[in-house]
Amino acid sequence: MTVRKNELISANFDSYLTSDNPLGANNDLDIIKAWLQHAASNSKYTFYNYLKEVKRICLYCDSIGIHYTELKALDVNNYLGILKNPPAEWLKNDEAGVQLKTQILLKPLSTKSVEYAQGILKNFYNFLVNSEVIRSNPVNLSIKIKVEEQYHISGKSLSFDAWDYLSAWLKHESIRSNQENRSKAVRDRWLMNLLYHTAIRRSSVIGLSMNAFKVSDKGKHRVWCIHVHTKGNKNHEIIASEELMNELKFYRQAIGLKEVPSRNEENIPLIPALNRNKSGISKMTNSISLRGVNFVITESLKLAAADCEDYFIAQELLKTTPHTFRHTSAIHRLNIGIDLASTQHHLGHKSINTTMIYLQDTQDHQVEENEKFNEILRNRVNKFDNKF
Repeated sequence: MTVRKNELISANFDSYLTSDNPLGANNDLDIIKAWLQHAASNSKYTFYNYLKEVKRICLYCDSIGIHYTELKALDVNNYLGILKNPPAEWLKNDEAGVQLKTQILLKPLSTKSVEYAQGILKNFYNFLVNSEVIRSNPVNLSIKIKVEEQYHISGKSLSFDAWDYLSAWLKHESIRSNQENRSKAVRDRWLMNLLYHTAIRRSSVIGLSMNAFKVSDKGKHRVWCIHVHTKGNKNHEIIASEELMNELKFYRQAIGLKEVPSRNEENIPLIPALNRNKSGISKMTNSISLRGVNFVITESLKLAAADCEDYFIAQELLKTTPHTFRHTSAIHRLNIGIDLASTQHHLGHKSINTTMIYLQDTQDHQVEENEKFNEILRNRVNKFDNKF
């Protein structure tokens, strides 16, 4: 009688559990608990991340029909590849229908976070080797993750990756939340998109009504603008981007209003305090308070970080404050090449020197601008050389 390899492994594992093993483990859960106690008992957050990683690798093993003790180096490589470039069956979606167990990712993980995941797995499988559960560590033989640059978490602004994740998470929550929680998810999505796309301070949000949005003539263009009060109670007009208008339309439709504001909506708060009723989306009549803004940002981003499979993005989200969105908007604009004068007006700075402080924080922007300058010089030199 021929014994298949996985049956032999299963028999060995069963034998390990029934023997007087070093861990005193009787099942899979005992082994994982012993590892977590050994490797992550000193930090609640480390414990949470290690637990998330071992759950994820067990989910992957289940999806390919093997036990986690049967994992091979090629399987590890495939798993890391999924984290970096997840196929559709590993990505969450907002469409109705049956959801797969593997649909746990909103976005691909950064290379640095894939490396972090590999490090946790290496620790886990080393523990299994030392505990005599398995003979060799497959992660040690897996592909070496090459990280070209370090991941910096300044705490002052969100990276593009972090904002992209948060934006996707807010959208997912506002669509997929159950009826009881949807009104809050819809409102929170609108608040954070407003803060990001306008770069206004939280104090400017308080007391605003829907008629803060008005159509204005800008040169040859007629565009939607939002009118707010800045420091010193000065009036400030900000051109609304297409993305912001799309978010406004989604929010208004969700609460039963027409797509765009009318002049007689001075009694409808732009960002309301939430008063729930049994129908889910509530009638919102009171403007949010400063304390309310703080609470929304803190609590929502805790949930977003808990759902995030990317360790470094989760760390960014946990450090985010209401003012982070203003810094993020400024730095993102400068990083993608929006000029200082436009950014100065967008932020409402009296002096362009204040706006330049954000430019000093954009290290990527400095390098890119230097490369752009070098390319211009090379082209000029090459053009000159061709004359000889």
